[in-house]
Amino acid sequence: MECPICKLDAKHVKAIQIGDRQDVECARCGKYSISGTAVAISGTRLPDHRLSAWIRSQNEAASPPSVSSATLDEVHKGLPAYRVSEKQLVFLRALERRTPYPGRKVHIVPEFDFPLAWCTAVEEFEYIIRALMARSFLSLEQFSDPKDSFSLELTITPAGWEFLDESNKAGTMTNQVFVAMSFAAEMKAAWKIGIEPAIRKSRFQPYRIDVEPHLDRIDNKIITEIKNSRFVVADVTMQRPGVYFEAGFAIGLGIPVFWCVREDDLKNVHFDTRQYNHIVWKTEQELAEQLQTFISAIVGRGTAA
Repeated sequence: MECPICKLDAKHVKAIQIGDRQDVECARCGKYSISGTAVAISGTRLPDHRLSAWIRSQNEAASPPSVSSATLDEVHKGLPAYRVSEKQLVFLRALERRTPYPGRKVHIVPEFDFPLAWCTAVEEFEYIIRALMARSFLSLEQFSDPKDSFSLELTITPAGWEFLDESNKAGTMTNQVFVAMSFAAEMKAAWKIGIEPAIRKSRFQPYRIDVEPHLDRIDNKIITEIKNSRFVVADVTMQRPGVYFEAGFAIGLGIPVFWCVREDDLKNVHFDTRQYNHIVWKTEQELAEQLQTFISAIVGRGTAA
């Protein structure tokens, strides 16, 4: 059978039927399990390259995912829509994971590996590679004839390694802002009236781990999204340990952190973080105004629509 997700032809796909599910191994998507109902639904759709890229990333980050009819659309809601510059960084990081030491060539087959850059087709993947070469981040002797099945031997250049080092310190190619805060009901207004609008008015895209649907392991998702963020907003009201962890992780990567706390909880701020300047707020409107002012003064305006 062809791959239910990317529609790759059967000669590159292995499938084992186990009850109502199939364990699939696709040369493009990687390994995954899929229910019979999801197979039927996918059969009525065009190749889903974003889902293919997600499955491939899950194979690399954790373990083969399971896809059901109930999660087909749910997953899509949480899939990133990477821009061209971000796809270049995503692919360069994929090559980094495959490089045991600097100077080692990495074998890439565009027909199967274009999901590594979250591309929709081989042609887009070739464009991403050429763009990285033009920036002197990758080296390649020559492209083969794209009409034939071919492979590439890519090498990350010294400039590429330097770029990766810088990008790993901060989300320099994104407008995303990771928000760490308590998810308690009494903090809902702080998010809806204070933090979220302040970030959006600054032309950045707020991201909160409980708001966006996803199927990843929660710890992997948090770490990944912090790395993909321009800066972090950490509201420590209610003193949740997870908020301190996420802010500390960001600081370790060199990602700016904006600390916030409600005035009545200021006295409870952890001793180790009291030296940081906090936005102390009484009302959600005050939080929104102060946070937007801080963002504009320290980071500037983003480019999100």
